[in-house]
Amino acid sequence: MSGAAPFLPDEAVRQIAAYLVQGEPPGHALIHLLAFCGVCRQWRSVGREVNPGVSIGFDVLENTFCSQSSIQRFRRLNTGQKETVFYAAAKLLDGYTEVCFSGEAVSDRLLTTVALRVGSKLQKVRLHNAKQVTDPALQALVRSAPLLQSFIAEELDKATGMFLVPLMEECPALTVAHVVNMSAQTFTWRGCKASSGAWAPKGLTKLVVRSAGLDESFGVILSKLSNLTDIELDGPAVNIKAAALHCPSVSRVSYFVGRKTDLDEALAALMTIRELKQLELIVRNFVLTADELRVIGMLPVADLRLDSYVYKQQPTLSRSSYSHVDNEGVKALVDGICHRWNQAGNTGEVFPMKLSLCGATALTHDAVSALLRLPVLTELDIGGCCRITAMDKMRLVAKVKAGREMLESGRRPQVRMNSRFPGLFLPIL
Repeated sequence: MSGAAPFLPDEAVRQIAAYLVQGEPPGHALIHLLAFCGVCRQWRSVGREVNPGVSIGFDVLENTFCSQSSIQRFRRLNTGQKETVFYAAAKLLDGYTEVCFSGEAVSDRLLTTVALRVGSKLQKVRLHNAKQVTDPALQALVRSAPLLQSFIAEELDKATGMFLVPLMEECPALTVAHVVNMSAQTFTWRGCKASSGAWAPKGLTKLVVRSAGLDESFGVILSKLSNLTDIELDGPAVNIKAAALHCPSVSRVSYFVGRKTDLDEALAALMTIRELKQLELIVRNFVLTADELRVIGMLPVADLRLDSYVYKQQPTLSRSSYSHVDNEGVKALVDGICHRWNQAGNTGEVFPMKLSLCGATALTHDAVSALLRLPVLTELDIGGCCRITAMDKMRLVAKVKAGREMLESGRRPQVRMNSRFPGLFLPIL
């Protein structure tokens, strides 16, 4: 048609690009944008400016099953070809504030290019299974991102931990730090500990460190993170003591515990955390005793997760020998919770009680009967508890429903001790 405009208005093209990546995973969004930019020069000039709300993923898409032809073609590329695509995309795209890197095609030059291109705008960074990435590239990325709020690093085999120093010193807006599954032979916090004495006050509120070379001196770093509210650790229990001492605002603790001695020391420290509301204990290679569970039940938490490491690794295992909690342990846990309620009396606010016993394959009807004595139960996760019958599960469902209705109505349960059986606590609804 004569006189017609040869191109769509830029705003229309921009709306098409926004629709194209809406609701898409970060890795898919990258491939779609590259295809979009290949249409013509106008679409390329408009599409290269990514909306700040879009998360871009340099992801090899190994575990993605998608019928879209562009995704399937990209998945068939070898590692070198994928890295070339990523590098070209890093030089092209601009404007995004969230990025994730995943897979062996993630290289040092990719991270360096992203740092130069959008580093000053980045707020959230995630690296997963990027086995070829080294510390110089990580340092360049971190140093280029003064607005960084969240940094997640998992399975970086060649990283030695030197990037942690600029992460802590040059990212004042950082609130979430997540370092998990690093090389046991090379990864260390030595540089971070040495520089911690000169740190300014930190705004970090969540710290996750698992399988990342923690030792008994990690408390030096925790002593500088007084604003922490959420912490996930493994290793020596002395670090839980350091968190209890130096982080008064901690309300959630997740502790991966592999030794009974560490558990006993950690429980003593947890009793001193006044703001503790959520506790997760991941147990490996031993069974929690009745005395330990009674102490756990007396902790002032409203969300308690006592999950098995075996269950988290392979939920289908059903041998009772893998269970980390037995029937007597559940009875002691309930006694501890009821005792805490009884001591609190009728004062204070009614709070929900969430409980998880995933992987406790030895639990039977006796454990269910004990759980029914809880004053309030609003959420229960018994994944992997294969010996609990369907009828008992229905009883637990009714218990949870009654607990939720009680909270909604504003009623408060009362707990009394049975005079004939001192170890028995009965809820009065």
